[in-house]
Amino acid sequence: MANHKLTNFSFLMAVLLALLNLKFQPQPNIESPFETQSVIMEMFVICILVFAITLCTPYFPEVIDDINLLAGSLAAVLLTFTLFPGLGWVFLLIWVTFFVKLIYRAIRKFCQLYHAMSSTSDLFNRVLLGRRHAHHNEESNGRTTNNNWHASLAFAVGVFLALMPVKYQSTAPFETHNALMLIVIIVTLVYAAARQIEHHLQTSNNNSSIHRIIVTKISLLSGSLVAVVLVLVIVPAIGWFILLVWTLFLMKQIHEACQILHRLCQSISLVSYVFNKVVGPRGHLSQGRNGLVA
Repeated sequence: MANHKLTNFSFLMAVLLALLNLKFQPQPNIESPFETQSVIMEMFVICILVFAITLCTPYFPEVIDDINLLAGSLAAVLLTFTLFPGLGWVFLLIWVTFFVKLIYRAIRKFCQLYHAMSSTSDLFNRVLLGRRHAHHNEESNGRTTNNNWHASLAFAVGVFLALMPVKYQSTAPFETHNALMLIVIIVTLVYAAARQIEHHLQTSNNNSSIHRIIVTKISLLSGSLVAVVLVLVIVPAIGWFILLVWTLFLMKQIHEACQILHRLCQSISLVSYVFNKVVGPRGHLSQGRNGLVA
């Protein structure tokens, strides 16, 4: 379902972005929409990020699907508004009507769910259990979820790369952001290598290998970092915020890895302690017997 939705939306974005590049070709009398319509383009970048993130989020599917639909449709409306303002206003009015309808439906569902519960704690438990159930489904379908995340990352990176010529018409980003573009190249190579290793481990029978888990995290982190750095080049204000969120997520992953390593060391120490307790006295006893025999 997610791949089908992504395919349709990717086709729409490809057409609109191609028209955007044709309309705003580097010419002396044509200014970039990032200068003349900066708010619209910034909102478009935010919508693409929200669409890519919510496309593979397993929690609360009904709410997430609505957010995904709203973000994707708003991104298309904003591009249409940039290309053809008159038509964009019509689509924007339709989108606002649809948005109000979804908000009304969401509030009505929440009120029905709240009245069906005997207390607020029951509502919290229902939400918590639903989240745990979604987490269980995510773990059981980990391979599909990872593939969907990779598809979302590829889509977001493709959109941001298509915005580069529109953003930088007179100067190249390699001149103004040389360090960031170098980071993009390096991280892309890391992502490609990790993705290839991950695909090789997926085809093998060792699906629970710790190496596969590590490589999967490296590929997802590096792929998301490519998108973050591209946003930082296109819209610095949004990019710095996304980079902060990415850094916090990286610290969370490192903390969880340290906890796993700590528990592993404790397990090894416990096994070693039990082994010394069991084998140690027998070793001393056998040495004593050998001494008596001699």
